[in-house]
Amino acid sequence: MNENTINILYLIGELSLPLIIMAFSWSMWRSPPKFGENGYNTKRSRKSNEAWDFAQTAYGRYATITFAVVSAVTLAVGLSALFIKFGEIAGFVTFMAVTGGQVAALFVIIAVIERQLKEKFDEDGKPR
Repeated sequence: MNENTINILYLIGELSLPLIIMAFSWSMWRSPPKFGENGYNTKRSRKSNEAWDFAQTAYGRYATITFAVVSAVTLAVGLSALFIKFGEIAGFVTFMAVTGGQVAALFVIIAVIERQLKEKFDEDGKPR
């Protein structure tokens, strides 16, 4: 395989995760799962129906927007790897940085939603 073929395969692999997350989160934003179904399922989100509904739509909104940006950045980095001849080590470091950024975005979204749940709902899940 030549270098461009490998870069295209990396790009497809790298871009699939944020696009899948964006698609699922968009569906959660537009049609949140009912209480107890699969969705943003944490201890705080399960405290009440109100907390659950808030967490589902908040996760859907934040993840859709965040992963649209992450997808664009991933695409830009992947396309630049096709046109700029990265060395083997630089390509690997770039690949790991993009993957790390995607994972970090998930953790940031979770931290934001958990903080908001803590601020908006008491320990019993009742709105403050």
